[in-house]
Parts: sequence; C-alpha cells; structure tokens
Amino acid sequence: MDCSRLEETNESSTETDSDSSETGGYTITIVVTHSHHPLLLVEIMAPLDFHSDLTCSAAIGQVIEHLNVVGPTNQYADHLYAISAIGKKWRACYALKGKGSEDGHPVLDVAPADSLNAASPDCWNAEIMSDNSWAALKRIVETIKSYIAP
Repeated sequence: MDCSRLEETNESSTETDSDSSETGGYTITIVVTHSHHPLLLVEIMAPLDFHSDLTCSAAIGQVIEHLNVVGPTNQYADHLYAISAIGKKWRACYALKGKGSEDGHPVLDVAPADSLNAASPDCWNAEIMSDNSWAALKRIVETIKSYIAP
C-alpha cells in the first residue's frame, strides 16, 4: 500500500483496489482516511480462501505489511486499525501511533484466541454478523470517530 495513493480531501474517504491475482479469487483493499490520514485498513478475500492455512497466513501477512508501511508515518491517530476478512471470518489488529506491527496488538475479546501472527482458526472471529463481532466493530468505529470529532 502506498499512502500517496490515498484520496486527497478534507473529509473522510475510502479507496478500494481489487486484485484477482492475489488468491485466485479476489482481494479488496479499503483504506478509510480523514484529512489525508489513514485510520482503518481493510483487506477482504474470497470466502473459500479460509480453508487454506497458506491463504490465512498470507492474509495476516498482508495486514502486518500494511501496518509496517503506514504505521510508522501515522502521527495522527493513537491507533491505526487493520482488519483482515476472508468471507465472513475476520480479525482486527492495531498499531500504536508512529509504530508498525512490531508494536501491534490484536483487538481482544472477540475470537477464542488472540494473536497478531497466528493463522489458527481460533484466532479468527467466526461470523462478522454475530453480536460479539458487531460489538467489537462498533468499538473500533467509535474509537476512530473520536479521532475526527471536532
């Protein structure tokens, strides 16, 4: 991901890229920004990709790479969030202001196990529409909204 490709507006924005060569299916990348600052990075992959340990590891690697590229330049938000989704399964992590994945953390209390790097199915949230997942997503959104409040 290249931060220079982010849309230049004074309001919140998103950027989407699709690449069918990544997994044999598709990968959608979404970057949510505010005033030129990335706040949320999202990678979405085809649902069938979850059945491959290699693809799960690759999805985690992509998110960690995004945190390593964008995180050190983040001087705006206390947490830069990244979400990796494969179909309905998802996981979220964040890097602290000015840091990359070396200081990254998983968003806790959603998946049965919490790990930034592990590809185990227990480290993925099973259903993005579940009550626990919805509550976790709302917490992430509320945190991000607090960064752009007047």
